[in-house]
Amino acid sequence: MDAEKKLVKGPLALYEQMRLKIVELIEERRLRPHDPLPSEVELAALFGVSTRTSKEALAALAKEGIVYRMPRRGTFLSETPDGGSRSVGVALKLALVLPAIDDYTGKIVEAAIRAGKRQGADISLHISGGEPEKEEEMIKEAASMPEIGGMIWFPGQRKACSNEVLRLHLFRFPIVIVDRAFREIDITSVSHDHYQGAYDMTSWLIDQGHRQIGFITEDIEGIMSWEERYHGYLQALLDRGIPFSKPLSYICADASDADEGRRRSELRAFLSEHPEMSAVFCANDLLANLAINTCVRAGIDVPGRLSVAGFTDSSAAIRAIVPITTIRKPPGPLGEAAVSLLMQRIRDPEHTPPSVQHPTTLIVRESVKCYAGRS
Repeated sequence: MDAEKKLVKGPLALYEQMRLKIVELIEERRLRPHDPLPSEVELAALFGVSTRTSKEALAALAKEGIVYRMPRRGTFLSETPDGGSRSVGVALKLALVLPAIDDYTGKIVEAAIRAGKRQGADISLHISGGEPEKEEEMIKEAASMPEIGGMIWFPGQRKACSNEVLRLHLFRFPIVIVDRAFREIDITSVSHDHYQGAYDMTSWLIDQGHRQIGFITEDIEGIMSWEERYHGYLQALLDRGIPFSKPLSYICADASDADEGRRRSELRAFLSEHPEMSAVFCANDLLANLAINTCVRAGIDVPGRLSVAGFTDSSAAIRAIVPITTIRKPPGPLGEAAVSLLMQRIRDPEHTPPSVQHPTTLIVRESVKCYAGRS
C-alpha cells in the first residue's frame, strides 16, 4: 500500500510525517469509527521508526480528536465530527477560508462566488488574518455549521497542512485546497503548473541570449509551489546545456523576518558579488520589484546591465519602476475549478475528483533585454 513506506528525515519531523501516514493508513484500510489502529510497536516496524516516534504521532492524532486511546486496550478511530452523515439542504453554502483578501485572492473569491451561484451554492467567507490558531478554530467552526456542505481552503504560505483540514479530510468532509498542494496528504487541490511556468521563463531567458541566470527566492522549504518553480528553473538549464552555478541561487530574507532596508542591503551585496549574471529570475513579482529597486539605488541599469523576471503577474509587476516580465497565473480559473471540484465531491461522496493544474502564460514587458550572442 502507498501508506506503508519507510520514513526519512526531511523538512517535516518524523512524528509529523508519521501522523500523516497513519491518516493515509486509516483511509486505505477503510477503518470505521471505533475500529482499532495498529499498535505503537506495529506502526514503528511498519514505517521504520522508533516506538517513541509512533507514540508521539498517535498522541498528536488523539489531541486532534482523530483517534482516542484506552489504557491496555489500544488506539481507536474516533466518531465523525458531527456524529454521523451530513445532509445537504437546499440552502447549501460552501465555506471559503483564506488568510486575507488582496488583489490575487480577491479574484479567486469573485470567481468562486460566480461559480457557486451557477451551481446553486452560496459562498461563506472566513478570513483568518494569517493567524494559524485562529484559522484552525475558524475551519472547525465552519465545518460544524449544518448549512456548510463543503470547504475551499487557501493555505497562503503555510508549510504544512492544517491539522483541522487533515481531520476533516479523514472524516470525508468535502474539501478542496486552492492555489497549493501538499505532498504529505492526498487532498483534491487546484493550482497552477508552477514547474512548467518556471521552465518556460528560464527557457525564454536562454533564448534571449542569457547564459548566467540567477535565481532569487525566499525560503522554499515546505512550500511546494516555490519548490516547483526552482526545479523548473534547474531543469530548463539542464535541458539547454547551461551549467548550474549554485552561488547564483540566492535566498532572500523573509519579509516577515527582516526590514526592507536589510533585505535590500543583502540583495545588493549578492548582485555586486556576481557581475557575471545577465539576468535573474525571481520566485515572485514582489522579489522582482525588490531586485529592480535595489538595482536602481545601486546604479545598475535594468534591463541594460541586468534583466529581471518575476512570477505571478501581480499588480507589483505592472507598477514597478521597470514593468516586469513575468509568468501569469490567473486566479479566476482557480476559483471556478475549486467550486466545480467541491460540488462534484458533495454530489458523489464516494468519488474523490483528481487534483487539477492550470497552465501559466509568459508575459513580456520591459525588464528583460535580448542579449543574443552573449556568452
